[in-house]
Amino acid sequence: MFDKMIFTATLSRKQVCKIVKDLHLIPCSKGDKTYWSSSNYALLDGRHAVIDSSGHLKLSCSIHKLYEQAMTGALDNSRECRMSDALSVISALFDSEGGLDIPLDKLHVRYMEIGLSFVMAHNPLDYIRQMISVGEDKAREMFIDYHYERDRMKITAKTRNVRKCLKVYDKTFEAADKDRTVDDNTLRVETQYRRMNMRLDQLLTPETLDKFLFQFYQDWSSVTWARDVTAVKGVKASQLAKAAELLTIGEDAYLERHRREWKAGALSDKAWRTYREFAANWSSLRSMFRSERGPLEAEYDDKFMINYVYAKE
Repeated sequence: MFDKMIFTATLSRKQVCKIVKDLHLIPCSKGDKTYWSSSNYALLDGRHAVIDSSGHLKLSCSIHKLYEQAMTGALDNSRECRMSDALSVISALFDSEGGLDIPLDKLHVRYMEIGLSFVMAHNPLDYIRQMISVGEDKAREMFIDYHYERDRMKITAKTRNVRKCLKVYDKTFEAADKDRTVDDNTLRVETQYRRMNMRLDQLLTPETLDKFLFQFYQDWSSVTWARDVTAVKGVKASQLAKAAELLTIGEDAYLERHRREWKAGALSDKAWRTYREFAANWSSLRSMFRSERGPLEAEYDDKFMINYVYAKE
């Protein structure tokens, strides 16, 4: 389940010499600073590294791709990779016998991705367009990432102060865009942890891993989908629209959205009062409306659960 990770460590002179040799690093300079950096060899090897003049290492690699490379010879992260497989790759990566020979307690994780890819019955666009938010406790609204064409990726806010970012995207399109081939209709869900500073040996304890895996499950099993909402006879169209919004984004987000509109002058005092009163009475009004899971949502829930149970082993 681990994908891209960034590690840092402070190396001894002996370790620097070994890693420069093992990773085929080349000497570089920028101004009066000299350092070692990956050559084009990293495109084949899958491990990208920089070591500055003080011996500070920054290593970036996809654990999932390294696993697939060991199995098939190809750097690919579209197939299944269990957590146990990822842990074996990390162990081998830094092992003293055949690895980079860096103790795990000397390494810090600065960035990591946890993700799942699974093949759907329809075009991933159909699922992505219907996903509104993600996360059970604090639902995070998902936005279209315009770096991808035609709504092929949605992502939660990734401003400078946000340390956790969640995204869903069309893996088939992403692979084709990079001249790689994966199965048709492959959807990927992923959580990024940014600006971390956790010792690797602490991350790899069963308790910490369970915590991250459980949070991944909580978030991605709680996707909010756009749904068709129906109502009992006699309900006004304006009430149906308010109910659909409440059922889609929740009461807190509903009130916050219209509060912002009111403060910006886009809503009159009377209209804002109407929204507030409807939300205040929602517990008694809720039974008048019905929202059912659609076939795409149901398929996603089933595929996510099957793949999660397998991958967490």
